[in-house]
Amino acid sequence: MHKDNVLNVLQQSDQKRARFLDAWKHGVEFLGPQFFGPGSPETARSKEKLTPLKETIEALFEEESEGEEQFLAAMVSFYDPAWGEELAYRIECHKSLSGLTLDLDHECTEIICELLLNYEGWR
Repeated sequence: MHKDNVLNVLQQSDQKRARFLDAWKHGVEFLGPQFFGPGSPETARSKEKLTPLKETIEALFEEESEGEEQFLAAMVSFYDPAWGEELAYRIECHKSLSGLTLDLDHECTEIICELLLNYEGWR
């Protein structure tokens, strides 16, 4: 690969990580920071500082509205696809990307779209 192409790919990757983090923070703020940690949206400089907190999510998941459950399951699936799938099976929706996002409001749909566009894996 030509040197300029490598630099362009690296620059795009940095931009994608920044856009993913911005969208992730937006999702965390929408759902509530109690579900993510150890950092906060204000202090986190990487997605690793805002990982889904399994114990908290498992304890409070069914107390959320149906739309919040769907959005939370979709968000979790970026971090851990198997866990996101487990959460999706606990709610009434089609068990697919379109099923999880069909009834979301515009703001949540935009967040998921931005995450999808800029996702490069979690680890």
